[in-house]
Amino acid sequence: MKLAIDLKTLVRAVEGKLISGDTRAPFDSFVIDSRAVKAGGYFWALAGEKHDAHDFLAATLKASPAGWICREDRLPPGPRPPAIVAVEDTLKALQSLAAFHRRRFALPVAAVTGSNGKSTVKEMLFSALSQAGPACSNKGNLNNQFGLPLSLLELSAEHRHAVFELGASRRGDIAEIAPLAAPAVGVITNIGPSHLEKFGDMETVFLTKTELADSLAPGGTLVYNADDDMLRRLNGRPRCVTFGRADGAHYRVVERGGTFSIAEKAGEFAIALPQDCPHNRLNAAAAWAAARALGLGPELIKKGLENFKPPPMRMQRLEIRGSRVLLDAYNANPQSMAAALAAAARADGPRYLALGDMKELGRYSEKYHRELAAAIAAARPEKVFLAGPEMRAAADGLAAGFPSVKAVYAADPAQWREEFRALVSAGAGFFLVKASRSMKFENLIEGL
Repeated sequence: MKLAIDLKTLVRAVEGKLISGDTRAPFDSFVIDSRAVKAGGYFWALAGEKHDAHDFLAATLKASPAGWICREDRLPPGPRPPAIVAVEDTLKALQSLAAFHRRRFALPVAAVTGSNGKSTVKEMLFSALSQAGPACSNKGNLNNQFGLPLSLLELSAEHRHAVFELGASRRGDIAEIAPLAAPAVGVITNIGPSHLEKFGDMETVFLTKTELADSLAPGGTLVYNADDDMLRRLNGRPRCVTFGRADGAHYRVVERGGTFSIAEKAGEFAIALPQDCPHNRLNAAAAWAAARALGLGPELIKKGLENFKPPPMRMQRLEIRGSRVLLDAYNANPQSMAAALAAAARADGPRYLALGDMKELGRYSEKYHRELAAAIAAARPEKVFLAGPEMRAAADGLAAGFPSVKAVYAADPAQWREEFRALVSAGAGFFLVKASRSMKFENLIEGL
């Protein structure tokens, strides 16, 4: 982050009030973690779901900060840093600064959302855009009301393009953050049963993700999945392009035997993905369509797709002591679980599955977990290891409908962890490790 502004500009950008400090003082960056404050730096006090950083203002004084950005009514008594910028809402102020900073650059921006694949599409598109010059994107999971503004503040004059992932768990989330990025291109990967505990139903998921369509910069292009039944409702909207396997998609996935290509008006282009599987081919088509909408040529996009680095713990392929491990433990919902199980079904050799809870499905949780039994059985596993309170429904579904599948269930994976690790260490075959992030299933292979 190198903002290169002064306090006067900051105050104007966030509609704040300078309580103390010199308006000409430089303001180049800040931190939001009180433990990371350094001498001469600024601390931005954000209020999260678990902690309010205003509680740590006084504690930052030992580091001799240059100033605070905070609420005036939360200022602690006693000593204060040289500069204080007061705002009504520190999150809204952060978003205002991000929008101001974004407007300083004329570069084209893409935004990616959807129930599944958005991180992979973002990384694929970032790799393609990077072939045309320096590009900017979210780091890690900085994709929400807090993370996207911080990501936007990393923009600099050297960047030629940018792509940002947009996460959502409630109606209005995309409408709140997408305009900050003013995207010229918006991508919706798909609509699926994710975060249903908060969304409530699939219609709300659809309405939330498609908020992106109304948040594009004037003249912006919407890219969406032509294979998705719900997204087909967008057919007929102006300035839209589609990707998918469906006939009529502007950027169509073509599969012949083991090969994969993307067909478009300019021709058909074979792609050799570093992680080649059916859902990643759709992700590649989404990135291709977005890159084309941003003006990139086919050869640059092809090079970017063939050199992209998959995000960690998202269909990550590992070789461990002769075993082939597919680690997909960053997130899990019914669509991504089905894709992972389909990948397992195609694997050679004995197959072992370690599956944990799909979180945030609310009242639909038992239904979706029980329905996993058929997909698990279709993968023809040597043995299945299940864990988590929600996954009991899958275990019950296997026992009732597929008794020949050898499965072990425990509320806590620690009960079968050593057996699973021993099989991996013995080079016993193929292993799928899949669960929602909170299950921390990467620990199953840690140290191996």
